[in-house]
Amino acid sequence: MNMAEILNKLSFMFQVRHILNDRKKLRKVIDPELSRSSYTLESIAMFANLASRCIRIQSSERPSMAECVQELQTIIYTNAKPMGMGMGMMTFKMV
Repeated sequence: MNMAEILNKLSFMFQVRHILNDRKKLRKVIDPELSRSSYTLESIAMFANLASRCIRIQSSERPSMAECVQELQTIIYTNAKPMGMGMGMMTFKMV
């Protein structure tokens, strides 16, 4: 990876972290085509946080795929709670 690529990744990471700390900014980057009732702001913030950890430069700082799956299950569950869905519908198996 050359210096330009590293700087580009760092710039993106700082932008993502800046958005994570401001709910109004986070709301602005959500696809307007998504129905507001299809997600919670909490689940969007959790997903953005996971994504920001997945793109860390040092591989040792990135979550494993198993950790990502587990965290995505938690996010789906968090998102489904207000809609009255049970976790049974939201379970994934590791293959």
